[in-house]
Amino acid sequence: MVQTFSWAEFWATPSATSWSCHRDRLRPKGSASGLCTLVEVTLWKRLALVLFFPVCLRAQGIFQIHGYIQGRFTDQKGTPDRLEIRRARLILSGDAFSNVSYTFQIDVVKEPFLMDVALTWKFSRSLRLTGGQFKIPCSAESLISDNLNIPIARARAVNALAPGRDTGVQGRDLGLQLAGTLCQRKSPLVEYAAGVFRGQTLVDAPSAHYPATAGRVMVRPLLELTVGGDWYGSFSAPAAKEKRRKEVEGSYKRGPIHVRAEQIWARDGRLERRGGYALGAWRLSPHWEPLARTDWLTTDIHKANTTSIAYPAGRKCNWGKHVKVGANAGAQHDQGSRGISSLFLAQAMFGF
Repeated sequence: MVQTFSWAEFWATPSATSWSCHRDRLRPKGSASGLCTLVEVTLWKRLALVLFFPVCLRAQGIFQIHGYIQGRFTDQKGTPDRLEIRRARLILSGDAFSNVSYTFQIDVVKEPFLMDVALTWKFSRSLRLTGGQFKIPCSAESLISDNLNIPIARARAVNALAPGRDTGVQGRDLGLQLAGTLCQRKSPLVEYAAGVFRGQTLVDAPSAHYPATAGRVMVRPLLELTVGGDWYGSFSAPAAKEKRRKEVEGSYKRGPIHVRAEQIWARDGRLERRGGYALGAWRLSPHWEPLARTDWLTTDIHKANTTSIAYPAGRKCNWGKHVKVGANAGAQHDQGSRGISSLFLAQAMFGF
């Protein structure tokens, strides 16, 4: 027997306010308790919503809710907030039908607050159709969720050059995408994605936005090895404002070893930039994972002294499934008069 739950009945029931009313009866007559009681009732209801809403959603079967909060400290130059709540995500997903799934994600501390609103129709393993607002299929590190990425922060080249990262909308766009996995003897051989995008998110869209197409093809010659590339290009853009991205990447994962590298070429009108990174990590245990990375970025390939290289290294610690802490430190070498500077990042991430 399935019991239904009504939020209207919950708000009307006296149990939500009984604690406040009891305290109110204990106060001396004439005391200013009305405002205090109102605050207590409001906080009690909000706490109940936070505690019981995820449980009710999980109980329905077609709903899954999870999220995470990331706090970060950094002394990296150009960062406006040294100590900040970097992300606070709430993600709702599930299978509405056997072949239809949905994703809804918000970030309450960082624009765009509305991140993912998408439906996916799965016709087969080799063909899926996704519509709505979701990540542009470009750059492995841009596509990896923040709570699953090995380093604390993405490489500077990805944040500066990947479509949607360079405009501050966290790699998202509104569009339609075909994607799938082609298999050989039940093992994945080719993964592809191709889409057309509006160039404008539902909220907090960049001031300059143009429709674009994007494509991504990844090949697995070995089960542990993946190589491929991406392409992104705007259309209907004014003269000298067209946007082009080309990217190649590769990754190797075998047991505790994980190696990944990318190179991105970017052109915005006459401005041409490029950058990439190489990352290596070794999972020593279920809890500890040291890493090292080098990333490089050239902000204008036609000008001298516009390249910088960073060398961060550190360790990630997983405490169970819901807590992750880490620290990355290193140096950054800038061509020209700025020379070498230090960098440090530390984070604590809590998920549910």
